[in-house]
Amino acid sequence: MRNTRRHRGGRQPRGLFSRMAYAFRERQIYLRSEGEVQFITLRPWVQVAVIFAFTVGLFWVAYATVNVAFKDQVLALKERNQYRARLEYEDRIGEMRSTIDKLNRRLLLDQKTYLAKVDEVRFEHDRLVDRHQQLADFFQQGWLPGPKGTNRQQKGNLSPQADPDIQTAGMTMSPRAAGKFTSDFTSPEEAETPLVELRAYMARMEAREAALLGTVTDYVAGRTTRLGKVYRALGINADKLAKSSKYKPEAVGGPFIAASATDLGSKVLAQSVSDLSAQLDRWETLKFQTTRLPLSRPMGPDHKVSSSFGLRKDPFRKRPAMHSGIDFRGPTGSPVRVTAPGTVIKAGWAGGYGKMVTVRHDGGITSRYAHLSIISVRTGQKVKSGDRIGKVGSTGRSTGPHLHYETRVGGRAIDPVRFWKARDVFQEITR
Repeated sequence: MRNTRRHRGGRQPRGLFSRMAYAFRERQIYLRSEGEVQFITLRPWVQVAVIFAFTVGLFWVAYATVNVAFKDQVLALKERNQYRARLEYEDRIGEMRSTIDKLNRRLLLDQKTYLAKVDEVRFEHDRLVDRHQQLADFFQQGWLPGPKGTNRQQKGNLSPQADPDIQTAGMTMSPRAAGKFTSDFTSPEEAETPLVELRAYMARMEAREAALLGTVTDYVAGRTTRLGKVYRALGINADKLAKSSKYKPEAVGGPFIAASATDLGSKVLAQSVSDLSAQLDRWETLKFQTTRLPLSRPMGPDHKVSSSFGLRKDPFRKRPAMHSGIDFRGPTGSPVRVTAPGTVIKAGWAGGYGKMVTVRHDGGITSRYAHLSIISVRTGQKVKSGDRIGKVGSTGRSTGPHLHYETRVGGRAIDPVRFWKARDVFQEITR
């Protein structure tokens, strides 16, 4: 091998980059065969690629060799660590058992103090019973309307006073543990007896709390179902609307920590709270979405309807035709207002509609305002309910100044009157 280039003067280059360029300079390999001379040119990038590939291969062989050679040692180390962890775990179990034995012996020696603590817990539980009764009265009498809640109260499903054991709640219950267990405990099982009775007492209370939460959940679910039926009557899928809703409670925040049985003391209560939370979330979402529907009129009550939704005689061809909206009679220049918050997706000329504004609302709902003389908004503009979007005119296919108003769900024309009738129902349900 010989170099095709020599450094000027025969001196070695100085500097890192100069040395690298010199080290990987272009080289030629000469081959002589049967009197003929041929040569192969090795360019710098070929030399670098060969050295890089050789280095990678060398590192891979070294890594594989070390991994195979020390595999048994690594497995043995893991087994030793597991064995040590098991020994530590067994030691901790032994210490815990020793602590429990000490506590049991201490309970046997300090029975009076133990029973006094049990009575304190029972007294606090009595106060919880009183608060539960107040909540039951509030939900049944002050919040849940109609005879349904009254019937439940009369049946005693939620009232703690329906339980004969709970009827003894209050000060009469405080001395029960100390008065009942007068002889000394001789075994851990006897010392556990007051706690077993107290747990059973509290379990009955938890069941009544779960029943109260179930009552509220059923009530909210019933109102939510009524909202869903009204949405369905308008051709709106309430489930899809709730999933796509952008509703967020105001002025709240913080990290999400799901309520657990540890927090509430019972899996049943945790599940009841979870069910109620889901129903309340759906209720609040659908309730919020009622404020995003086109439930108002685009013009005031002094502007009368000149043509209703449905079949009518076409004013030009004098033949039956489908009228996809409602016409409001009004003088040219009368203000036209948007019926729900949304985004303007079209503002301009639209064939027979003349000058028209189309607004997109939540849930795939759109509203159209046609035959305008003046358009006051632009495409892409956000509008709120009641904003003026234009003025009455007679542009397009029109016989005189009026507003043609349409509501569409998923592209299908819906009679606006259905939205206006739904407004009163929504107000009654969400009141």
